[in-house]
Amino acid sequence: MAQSAEELVAAADVASGDRVIDIACGTGIVARTAAARLGGTANVTGADVSAEMLDTAARFAADAGLDGITWIECDAAEIPVDDARFDVVLCQQGLQFMPDKPGAMAEMARVLKPGGRLAISVWKTRSPIGTAFATVLDRHFGDGTTAPWEMVYSLGDRERLHDLASGAGLRDAHVTFDVKFARHPDPQAFITGAIAGSPIAETVAELSEAEHDRLIGEILAELSHCHDDDGLAVPAECLTLTARKQEDRFVLTM
Repeated sequence: MAQSAEELVAAADVASGDRVIDIACGTGIVARTAAARLGGTANVTGADVSAEMLDTAARFAADAGLDGITWIECDAAEIPVDDARFDVVLCQQGLQFMPDKPGAMAEMARVLKPGGRLAISVWKTRSPIGTAFATVLDRHFGDGTTAPWEMVYSLGDRERLHDLASGAGLRDAHVTFDVKFARHPDPQAFITGAIAGSPIAETVAELSEAEHDRLIGEILAELSHCHDDDGLAVPAECLTLTARKQEDRFVLTM
């Protein structure tokens, strides 16, 4: 996700002096990317609902020697900061998972300064990885096993993103389509880790070692068309929304 983070930060035109918040920051890749771009002027906040994710994000930032990042635990629909606090709001692959998407977008608009910029990325359609997981896991554990994962693609419609932006009072909304490539040099480790972090992790953990290995093998076989000599190179369709908060207008009266 490092390249995607670079592209999202660039889409928001993050520049020296900007105060930045990364919403649903996860392990902090976007926050770290923004801080690295800002250098000594970094004033970045990473916000996530998961304390565990924030601990990991803080550790990664410390390991990278990045200062200027503050981490806050909060729901995206209730960000505990003052109005008009940030020049830039970023959110990489997080908005689609939020129960109250209009509320989260309204909060992002609230914390933006007048004239501030927003950049959000979401997956558009199911990737080959998603298809492979659905095919194999539904076959093993029953149709519909992976249905809840469809939330990943719940904002894959361009007009829906425009509606969310306009509903939050944002202007100059612009949605672009792109295909990202996720590269995994150790495909087996990636698939194993993805399952371990999935909603069916406990079910899979009950399998015997042989059954587990067979499951991983079947998923890898479904992804055979994405293998090269360096591992897995998986394309994924992505939408990126950029928008601005309207600047204050002052009317001079005589």
